[in-house]
Amino acid sequence: MIIQGPELESIKNREVTFIKNFIQLKTNYDFNFISKLLEENDNLQSHYRPTNDMSPVLYKNFQIEQVGNLTLEFHSVLNYFKKIIKYDNHPRDNVDLFFSFVPSAGNTHVDQEDVYILGLYGKTMYKMYGENKKDYIINEGDLIFIPRGNKHRSVALSPRIIASIGFYGQANI
Repeated sequence: MIIQGPELESIKNREVTFIKNFIQLKTNYDFNFISKLLEENDNLQSHYRPTNDMSPVLYKNFQIEQVGNLTLEFHSVLNYFKKIIKYDNHPRDNVDLFFSFVPSAGNTHVDQEDVYILGLYGKTMYKMYGENKKDYIINEGDLIFIPRGNKHRSVALSPRIIASIGFYGQANI
């Protein structure tokens, strides 16, 4: 888990940045992991993300909020970005999980925070719009940095789980 050279420069320049094989995950992040996480943590906020269609719930994208302190790996990745990018502390900085049981697509949107998307399971395409129009395929261990304000959409190409590491404070790199 090291960002250096051209990738670090790209993040410093606030550009969408893709890093293949960013991390060798130690945990098996599958749907058994999701089930266990929810069973052991009654206070977690989990819900499905609304989409514009009327498809059955199975086809929705689900979110579990604020899991940054629930595993050593999530905590380590969150702290890594806090240190290397030197974000100002903000109470909303955290890790959220997003998952889909079947191939599906989320809504096109713009985030108000910087997000680092880490692939945990399956395959997800991130479609970037505007000046950065490009598609990125995220697999287990891959990372994409999407600076706040960049219009994008996630498309689950298979059942998938991703970690979204979000920073609301200013970067001081």
